[in-house]
Amino acid sequence: MAVRSVLLVAAVALALGGCAASPTSSPGEPPSVSAPAPSSMSVAPSSAAPGSAPAAITVSGQVVEGVESGCLLLRAPDKTYLLIGGDRAVLQVGKQVTVTGRPTPDLMSTCQQGTPFQVSSVQGG
Repeated sequence: MAVRSVLLVAAVALALGGCAASPTSSPGEPPSVSAPAPSSMSVAPSSAAPGSAPAAITVSGQVVEGVESGCLLLRAPDKTYLLIGGDRAVLQVGKQVTVTGRPTPDLMSTCQQGTPFQVSSVQGG
């Protein structure tokens, strides 16, 4: 029974190994692997009508550091925003600023905090 199990595992491994080979590779040639082409992700919030961008808003608050390295947040009185873009010379931790831009709540981020906010302009500092 043990020999049968070993043979079954070997057969499955060989079958799966054959799936990884490129259809253009010849026997004896290592399979070629290509990385997927980078893509830019543009996600419109679900509240926007198809074909229209969400309305720009202006928000004021204090710039604070996120828990993840390189992440800046704007702590406004009613909400916390993850600042995407904007002049980093003006967006300094501890400064009071006013930003204009668009909330993009469906945008994926590694920062794990705040509502993503695409900054188009910054004032203050």
